[in-house]
Amino acid sequence: MIFLDTRELDHPLPLEMAVDAFKNLAETEVIHMFHRREPIPLFEIILKNGGHYLSYQDSEELWHVLITRSPAVNLEEYRV
Repeated sequence: MIFLDTRELDHPLPLEMAVDAFKNLAETEVIHMFHRREPIPLFEIILKNGGHYLSYQDSEELWHVLITRSPAVNLEEYRV
């Protein structure tokens, strides 16, 4: 699992970091991104490039975004 904590970073750094990590992601690896808001533009990029994601809000200032390339990976299993 690759962890990206982008809560303190300003746009566009979180998006750039996530896209770079996704480009180098092995088929069954998972990225766990921590963000202060839901990064909707990132989802469009992930889907356009054959990826899958799950996002959920843990608190008012914390979003979790799980990303993988493989449709066989159950991202629900990675929820914390």
